[in-house]
Amino acid sequence: MMAIGRWIGWLFLMLAGAVLVRDLLAWHDLHRFALLSLAGFWRDLDPAGFRAAEGGINRLAPWLWSWLIGPAVALWALPVFGAAGLVLIRACRRQQRRRRRRR
Repeated sequence: MMAIGRWIGWLFLMLAGAVLVRDLLAWHDLHRFALLSLAGFWRDLDPAGFRAAEGGINRLAPWLWSWLIGPAVALWALPVFGAAGLVLIRACRRQQRRRRRRR
């Protein structure tokens, strides 16, 4: 189980690296910062899924999208993926066994 957590943590770190490369390439091409948000990442990955989630949540509880989910997906994707990856890798690390010295 711990190996899966570490694997997902490394996957998040690779996503953070991909977002960094994308942001740097956009900066080079556009000559301005165009940081990728989580919503932009989700829209690029699955536009229909993003629209369906937004529409469904807005129908059931519009305040939830306005006050919680909307601001959360507006965050810059790089630090979110990076922090999630580091936390997972740290939380799922192997326990080191301590050896006792014989005297």
